[in-house]
Amino acid sequence: MKENKDESFWNRTWKSISPERTSAYIENFDMTQDDMIDILTKKKAKHICDAGCGCGIYALKLAHHGFFVSGFDISADAVSLTKKLLSEHGYPADDFKQADVLFTEYEDKCFDAVLARDVIDHMPIKKGIDAVKELKRIVRPGGSVLLTLDSTDSEYESEPHEITDEGDYVFINGKWNGMVFHPYSKNEIITLSDGMEYRIISSDDSGYIVVFTVK
Repeated sequence: MKENKDESFWNRTWKSISPERTSAYIENFDMTQDDMIDILTKKKAKHICDAGCGCGIYALKLAHHGFFVSGFDISADAVSLTKKLLSEHGYPADDFKQADVLFTEYEDKCFDAVLARDVIDHMPIKKGIDAVKELKRIVRPGGSVLLTLDSTDSEYESEPHEITDEGDYVFINGKWNGMVFHPYSKNEIITLSDGMEYRIISSDDSGYIVVFTVK
């Protein structure tokens, strides 16, 4: 199957990223409890899916705080980094795979919660809506879908891009050539809910953290 442009961007990015840059990011990552860990703890979630796991640092953080973590990424290179990182720290790493957030291939209702950090906002909004429906499908009733949604900033605005009629930023040329980004407004967040209750648990200049509750 031919890759679409946003898939090929992330595959290319994770294939070319330097080990030094990844190591520096991991070394400086804040492993203390945060808003998402608070939500998962209060809801007594145990089995978490890290959707778009990247290099695995947040999966490691979840494991560090006592959760059993599965996950996936569109990039096989990212999955390899995740498995290596968790294994090096003594955590189970077999339950990570290459998959598309639109077609995860998990069974229905198999997780207590799923989180997607900087994933849904890096898709065209129409795909983002479908992706959240897929994440909802794999979470048990009463469980949670947690998203981080970034705001646009000077760097996003300065890199060469076009804006579609739906408000998607499609980057052309430059270091982000091929990347897609959609800056969600508060009013647009409801378009992702698909009948789920939602709550914005954090909102500032950098964006939103949103929790949806699966019915």
